[in-house]
Amino acid sequence: MLSKYQQLLLVIVGLCLSVAHADVDCSQRPKFVNPMTCCPMPEFVTAELKEKCQQYNITPPSPPPMSTEQQSGEGRRPHPHHHFLPPCFVSCVFNETGIYEDNSLDADKLKDYLSIVFKDSEDLQTVASDAFTTCAAKVDERQDKMGNRPRPSPPPGMPLCPHKPAFLLGCVFKNMMKNCPASVWTDTQECNETREFFKSCKPPHRRQATAA
Repeated sequence: MLSKYQQLLLVIVGLCLSVAHADVDCSQRPKFVNPMTCCPMPEFVTAELKEKCQQYNITPPSPPPMSTEQQSGEGRRPHPHHHFLPPCFVSCVFNETGIYEDNSLDADKLKDYLSIVFKDSEDLQTVASDAFTTCAAKVDERQDKMGNRPRPSPPPGMPLCPHKPAFLLGCVFKNMMKNCPASVWTDTQECNETREFFKSCKPPHRRQATAA
């Protein structure tokens, strides 16, 4: 049973956390900051892999220009943590490294690869490894929710490739940005405000779903 002192500590910690979250105004997005400015890290895809998978590194056609109304809407602003690579390119990268094949994450091959791309930072290796483990589970959870629902067609002129690898890598990137190690993080007000916003606030569509 907790002592009165321990109970008091729990209450104080709870109040501090409540105040911290209350300081984040989820109705006001912070000023856009390039995430790589806040958490600078080497490119995940090596030059050798870019060469091997170059035939799949195809950029999809640009979307039609937004109207003035869309441009002024807060919901239309790009996500600061968005990291896009073509699905076929990501699949090629994962196949070449053996990191993620047949919907399964190979922890040993992942560890070997991370020791190469993040060779100068053990902290980044640890954060990336944790992110892959977390996001691989999210991929499975997402698949269970979607069931046998038909996949959306790719943009005209683009090949049809698995979306799981691209979803996994995008999730990893966002996770690493949120949990960027202090040894790498750029400790500025803009970067800190952006990270706190995306840690504390759900995306608009998720907030609506929760409210419903």
